[in-house]
Amino acid sequence: MDLHCPDCGLPIPASEVAPAAGLAVCRLCDRAYPLAVCQSAAPIEDRDDLATGPPPRGVTVAERVDGFRVSMSMRSCMAFFLVPFTLVWSGGSLGGIYGTQIHRGEFNLMMSLFGLPFLAGSVLLAGFTLMTVAGVQVLELRGGRLSARFGVFGLLWGRSVDWRDVESAHLVEKSVKTRRSYGVKHEVEIAVRGGKPLSFGSGMEPDRLRWLVRFLAVRIRPSR
Repeated sequence: MDLHCPDCGLPIPASEVAPAAGLAVCRLCDRAYPLAVCQSAAPIEDRDDLATGPPPRGVTVAERVDGFRVSMSMRSCMAFFLVPFTLVWSGGSLGGIYGTQIHRGEFNLMMSLFGLPFLAGSVLLAGFTLMTVAGVQVLELRGGRLSARFGVFGLLWGRSVDWRDVESAHLVEKSVKTRRSYGVKHEVEIAVRGGKPLSFGSGMEPDRLRWLVRFLAVRIRPSR
C-alpha cells in the first residue's frame, strides 16, 4: 500500500511503518500518523500548496535560469576551541620534531619518521578546524547536472548525477558510533535512477534538511 504524509505529502517508506501500533512516521515532519490517515493522504504531486518558505539560518539560495545553488554553512562554535587547540598541538608537536632540525640545519631520519603520524594528524585536525570556521556544503543544479559538494574557501569536492535521473529526496537517519555510545546524524538522500543515491547535508541540523527536502520536491515534480 502507498502511504503519504498528511502534512508534507511525501511518501513514507515501509521501514517507517509500525503495523502493530497502527502508525507511520514521517521523518521529514518528525511526526507519527495513523495508518488510515496516511493511506488517504494526497501525494505531493497532487497538491498545489508546495511553498517551501524562506530558507533557515545558515542556508543561502541562488536561483538561476538553468538551475539553482543551495549553500549550507558548516561554521560551528566548536571553532572557538579547535582553533587554539590546533595551533598549540600542531605547533608544539611539529615544531619540536621538525622545527628543531630546521633551526640546527641538521636532518634526523629517525626523528623525521617518528613525526609522520603527528604530521598526518595535524593535517586532518587542521582540515576539520577549517570546516568549522569557513566550511560549506553546496547542492547545485547546473547544465543538467545535480552536484553535492563540500569544502572551504571555494575548494569543493563531491560528485554529480544527471538531473533527469533524480527521482526523489528523503530525510534519513544514520547511527553513528562514538567511543562511549551511539548517536544519530541526519542527511538528505537523493534517489538516482539506476545508480547510487546522492547524499547531502550529513551532520546538518534537521530543520535545514527538512526545508531542503521540500525545496527539492517542488523542483523534482515539474521535471517528471
